[in-house]
Amino acid sequence: MNLYINKKVEDYIRASRQRWHTPGHKGTLLSTDITEIDDDFPGDAIIKAQERTAKILGAKHVRFLVGGSSMGIKASVIAAGGDILVAKNSHRALFEAARLAKVNVFTVENEIRDDLPMPLSARQIESALKAHPSVKAVYITSPDYYGLAAKADIAEVAKGRYLFCDGAHGAHFPFRTDLFPTSFSSFADATNLSAHKTLPAFTQSAFLAVNNDELIGKIDEALDLLGTTSPSYVLLGGLEYAACYTSQNASHYDGLVTAINDLKSKVPTLSNDDITRVVVDAFRMGLSGEELYLRLKKRGIVAEKYDHRYVVFIVSICDTPHDIDILKDELCEASLLR
Repeated sequence: MNLYINKKVEDYIRASRQRWHTPGHKGTLLSTDITEIDDDFPGDAIIKAQERTAKILGAKHVRFLVGGSSMGIKASVIAAGGDILVAKNSHRALFEAARLAKVNVFTVENEIRDDLPMPLSARQIESALKAHPSVKAVYITSPDYYGLAAKADIAEVAKGRYLFCDGAHGAHFPFRTDLFPTSFSSFADATNLSAHKTLPAFTQSAFLAVNNDELIGKIDEALDLLGTTSPSYVLLGGLEYAACYTSQNASHYDGLVTAINDLKSKVPTLSNDDITRVVVDAFRMGLSGEELYLRLKKRGIVAEKYDHRYVVFIVSICDTPHDIDILKDELCEASLLR
């Protein structure tokens, strides 16, 4: 696997005898933890890595973020330069972004189904835009924590405004379009993807996919304002690796899907759009979400989150069918289903 960033780091390690530069640990904590040194390092490695990742994700431009998806959300709102429309259950980063950009944020009530807020529909957005004509950007969430995805027809009703997507939980969508819903990263003006949530990437690393040539300059300016001038090359290299590894090993999802379907045949789960987001319905097992979560945690099985009814498990390309079989058995044991 030819990785531009990691190769540049490895070349530096081989060529350097002593480090008289930051970081202060001088490589003793982690030899690959370095920052910009001169014009030769990193050179054009980041540019090349981002360009290749854009092709993999089906986007015009990609920016590597070391401040998480929150950084991409805030940069997008600042770049839009006007009021935004969001779902009421949106991530707090969107409301923080509106405060930072000093713009109004108008919220739309989510419809509730199966005790969960549903993604906004085109009808809801169209109605809200008529009520709030000052809106400059529509920011949707797709998919959400529970694997529920918005429909692509939102793009039609959002015409004339920027369409942004908080796709933090759908970084894996572009890699198997036959298994996962269409990723907004291929057509929305900007979409943040939390690589660290579902891909083999380090915590707080994310992608920002941009498809608007006129907007990319403003987003870059906003990212400069928000981000560090000393990004971690461990995180940057991890982002490039995550995209390349997942692209080359996407067939691994086939075995995972088979195991997930077997789990779902034996354990009550929410019907959702992302098959790798396993949402167990504890109510149908005679438990609350908290009770099921704690029973599993005591046995060393730690879920992503729980609420009063559901427990959420994230399956990623780094899992194996055997891992999922173990989870299935533990769920059956916890619920006394067998």
